[in-house]
Amino acid sequence: MYKNILLALLIALIAGCSSQPQPKPETIPAWYTNIPKDNLLLYAVGTSDTIEKAKNIAISSMRNSISNELDESFKSSSHLLQPLDSKTLKKISEQNLDISKKLYLNHTKLVKSKKYKGEVFVIISIYKEEIYQSLKIISDAKMARVKQEKSLVAAKSDIEKFVALDPLMSEYPTLASLTGYKELLKYTYNADDEFRFLKILKDEYDEIKSNLNIYILADGNSRFFSSFVKNALDEKDINIANNTENKNSFKLLVTSKTDESQEYSFHKSKSLVKFTLLDKDKNEVAFRQHTFIGKSRKNQTEAKEQAAVNLRNKINQLGIFDFIGIKKH
Repeated sequence: MYKNILLALLIALIAGCSSQPQPKPETIPAWYTNIPKDNLLLYAVGTSDTIEKAKNIAISSMRNSISNELDESFKSSSHLLQPLDSKTLKKISEQNLDISKKLYLNHTKLVKSKKYKGEVFVIISIYKEEIYQSLKIISDAKMARVKQEKSLVAAKSDIEKFVALDPLMSEYPTLASLTGYKELLKYTYNADDEFRFLKILKDEYDEIKSNLNIYILADGNSRFFSSFVKNALDEKDINIANNTENKNSFKLLVTSKTDESQEYSFHKSKSLVKFTLLDKDKNEVAFRQHTFIGKSRKNQTEAKEQAAVNLRNKINQLGIFDFIGIKKH
């Protein structure tokens, strides 16, 4: 009898144990695979072997994520700056990434963390308003300056106007990026007026550039020098073919005189290079001259090539238009 009772108790105990719920297997946290979206907060996730390392990875991910999101917004056909060519989009994208790397994200907050298979998973957040305010100061000051300088452009000719607009256009990618960041970070912010200004600026600049043509004529002694001028104009996307069909066609005459001498163990080349810009009616529009010196232990040809390198550096310092004598008005 006792054996029967013990057997019944044993069966009941086994049955009771088997009916208890089994522990669920560990899984990656849902917030890691489905990052929250919020109008006020930015979120990012990361994983590593320690919380601090995971937080740093999450911060890096946050920078890349916001930069990529901004890239996609500029590519949208509905964006006010469209249509944008691939070269301009690339410059804006470079600025998006550069600015994202400099964002002040030291006030990020650890929202949650969880260990999974020996790794630490974290999710962090930061208030968008904090980033927005830090960028707004920079963006507003830069935009105000460019607008002021554009309002002062009072050039007599299209080429002078182009030269005046050129340094403002160098600010275009940065201004577009900063404006995009403000719009992305503050959902109530309306960037339409700023984007419209940038579009007008670019359209005006591109319209003049499309009709601008600077054909380079160089004498035999000046070939070393004219090639660098050609490259600088190419970088501005200015047509350098021989075209006299419109009023914005010019000829740039490059002439030079080179004196060669020996200075101790060096070959020395000293060249006076003159740049004369003529309009289609052969009227002088601009003139400037520079002296360039090069030295070489090898020969005079290499010394002259070194002088040409110095010319290139001068172009980079002054800008191609100032270098050939076209001043802003």
